Amino acid sequence: MLRFLRRPRVLVAVGILAAALVALVVAAARSGTPGCAVPPPEVTLPEQLKVLGEFDQPFDAADEQGLQQASIRAATALHADLAGTRAGTPVAIAADPPARYDALVIPLTEPGTDPSAPPRIAGLVAYLRDCGGRAWYDDVDDLLRTDPTPLPTSFPVVGRAAAAEKLGTTDLRVVWRDSPFQPLWLDPRSRRTLAAGPPT
Repeated sequence: MLRFLRRPRVLVAVGILAAALVALVVAAARSGTPGCAVPPPEVTLPEQLKVLGEFDQPFDAADEQGLQQASIRAATALHADLAGTRAGTPVAIAADPPARYDALVIPLTEPGTDPSAPPRIAGLVAYLRDCGGRAWYDDVDDLLRTDPTPLPTSFPVVGRAAAAEKLGTTDLRVVWRDSPFQPLWLDPRSRRTLAAGPPT
């Protein structure tokens, strides 16, 4: 057997086979689950996040703590005024055409001037989900860049109950079309929508 493996042609063939197997494994991991027709999101990173070296790879969408920690790192690397914020619970937002990927948005909160008031949302971090459920970094929205006075205390800003009253139905989905930071409440039957904010 060892003599057989020492033959140059056999070694070359084994090397080619190994390289092909590695390429196949990488391609399979990149494509998500079998049968998925939508490729993973394209990741375009600013230089600050390229230096960190982790945001060109997918995150485990089920790892809430990992996503929260990554969100703080991304936000503070891009926007110094978001330092000291805390990451909240991820909000799942479904894709509605022209959007192609479901999203997860992590709200970043800061304490208000009144200790008894709820924390205010100072920023948002968005991830796009591929067919395998993995979360790919997408963008950071720094709400402190605008007037910080009307900072929202929830995301989406418009709650389900208020949306149901305005749209006249409780069968609602929170979706996004142009930006995960600007979700909509959607009535799947009538296709009527209500902006869920926060306002730009």
